Amino acid sequence: MAESILARIARQGGGKLLDTAVGKLTAATPVAKPTLVGKIASFALLRVATRSVPGAIIVTGGILAKRLHDQRKARLAAAKDKSQ
Repeated sequence: MAESILARIARQGGGKLLDTAVGKLTAATPVAKPTLVGKIASFALLRVATRSVPGAIIVTGGILAKRLHDQRKARLAAAKDKSQ
């Protein structure tokens, strides 16, 4: 029952939520020169994301989780520098 409700919510509002999240991420992310390893990883993630909807959800979730982790790490580092 809960899975069908979550699936319905994801289908109805998922696109709008994803557009908003990606827009915020890309606006705040500095552009760095990609390395060879980064290019290979991006290609692999692209292949997984384009093969299925669950793959796209997993890849997007991973990207968002990494972004949140990096923000938290930067915030904690800034707080530590400020206190010293």
